[in-house]
Amino acid sequence: MNKADLINEVCHKTKLTKKEIDTILSSILDTIVAKVSEGERVRLVGFGSFYKSPRKFALHSVEDSNVSEQFIAKFSPGKFFKQRINVQK
Repeated sequence: MNKADLINEVCHKTKLTKKEIDTILSSILDTIVAKVSEGERVRLVGFGSFYKSPRKFALHSVEDSNVSEQFIAKFSPGKFFKQRINVQK
């Protein structure tokens, strides 16, 4: 599923227009990215948490210790999310 597919699914469930859903979804995603990039954890109860974590490097020399810290985005699924993906169909 891609963004367009997601917009179509939500459109059918809510009766909002594709343009409205796209605006809402883009705003939500932009906000999550902005807050996580600022170091804030974004928690969506039941769904999961988005956060940034320092990337781990293997230091091979003294010069490597001068490398500036880098971060990666992480997602930790919530209880409801985990339960739903583990349901056998």
